[in-house]
Amino acid sequence: GNVHACQYFCGNGEMIWTSFEGESYRGYYWEGWEGKESCSTGDTIGMLLNLDEGTLTVYKNNRRLGVIKDGLSGQYCWYVRVLK
Repeated sequence: GNVHACQYFCGNGEMIWTSFEGESYRGYYWEGWEGKESCSTGDTIGMLLNLDEGTLTVYKNNRRLGVIKDGLSGQYCWYVRVLK
């Protein structure tokens, strides 16, 4: 696939993905998604990568927020970005 990294951004709940190439800033693309929520001190964030479905789902405090990216295949990484 063309997605090599996915990030859940706690500051505003947006998803950022990259193929490390492209016209966007350094190949990064910021996207809103249904169910997006920011997080704050004390929140627990979980991410579930379903390799069969090719989806990455985000959970906040054991509650499913939704799928932040689909169509995933190949090698990539995923992570949560926390602001101080």
